[in-house]
Amino acid sequence: MAADRPVDPTSEIATDFAATISDEVQAELSAVFSDEDATGDSADAGASGGGDGSQDAARPRRFPVGRWLARVRSKNQVDDDTDTEGAGDDSSPVKASPVKASPVKTSPVKTMTSGKKRVVISDDDSGPAPAASPAASAAGASRFRQRRIAIRRAAGRRRLRWFSVVGIAVAVVLVVLLLLTSPILSIRNVQVEGNVYADPTVLGEVISDLKGEPILTADLHGAELRLEAIPWVREVSLSSHLPSRVLIQIVEREPIGFYRAVDGFNRVIDRDGRVLDVIEGDPLDYVPIRGTGPNLSAGDSVGQPFLGAAQLVNALPSDLRARLVSMAVSAEGEVSMALTDEVEVLFGRPDDFQTKLVGVVNEIKKQGSSKYAIIDVSSGEPSVR
Repeated sequence: MAADRPVDPTSEIATDFAATISDEVQAELSAVFSDEDATGDSADAGASGGGDGSQDAARPRRFPVGRWLARVRSKNQVDDDTDTEGAGDDSSPVKASPVKASPVKTSPVKTMTSGKKRVVISDDDSGPAPAASPAASAAGASRFRQRRIAIRRAAGRRRLRWFSVVGIAVAVVLVVLLLLTSPILSIRNVQVEGNVYADPTVLGEVISDLKGEPILTADLHGAELRLEAIPWVREVSLSSHLPSRVLIQIVEREPIGFYRAVDGFNRVIDRDGRVLDVIEGDPLDYVPIRGTGPNLSAGDSVGQPFLGAAQLVNALPSDLRARLVSMAVSAEGEVSMALTDEVEVLFGRPDDFQTKLVGVVNEIKKQGSSKYAIIDVSSGEPSVR
């Protein structure tokens, strides 16, 4: 008969568990489950139809392990909650928050083939997450508000800096505009230095155009270009001096000589061969260059051999410059020089003037007081006749 009885899956658990239970715990468990066991035994007896009572009495009573485990867990949970509440009554001001036990899931009651019921207990921690406490929620909301306030303040500071920069720029522009349109900073006084031969008409027009202009925006560079176009002007510079003065400094070209052109008028030239002026008579302050030259206007530049003659006059040593009477240019383009005491120097083609001048000076020193009429350095080697 024992072989035909279905195997109870809790029998092994009950046997192992009973071996480890003390007498006191066994007595308490017997008292707890006495009523249920008695009811279960009566039901079994009635169902068996008045079977042999001796066999039932002889059979050892099985301890209900499943129900006992459920009750023990419930009791432990209640004890934990009680200990937690008791700890909150201590003198310490810190109160521990209640700890929620993991829900114990029980599967539906299953009926065995023998007619007995089996309860399966599952200790699964999975489940809905515990809700945050009100204090934690309030702290998170406070941090969020503080962060949002900080972001708004930073954006406000950026806008304030931008508005400040724009305001300063607008103020500077307004101040500049006021200064430009103010008559206080307009040109009222124009001074000119270094002017001797420059065309007074052009100079007067430039001065008239500058007066009344704002000193900070007056076109001084344009005025310089207009003055440099005057044939006599070599260099010019304009400088402004607050609040209302402009200074014009002119460096004029130095005239070297003059030549008579085909039209019968004389052209005054400088060391660079630039025609400075066109005049009718022969000026006494400049070296005459004999020969007929081209018709040029003031501001134009003459070419060789007249340019070579002007460069030679500019390169003469002071003692020869003092003895210079005139320069001459032949139809073949050769240059000669007439000195006092009826001495003539032949330079030939207008090239290598430096070497030829050194030969002339050395030959004059060599001859001393000897009488000679011509010094020829056209070939590079000086000769005296």
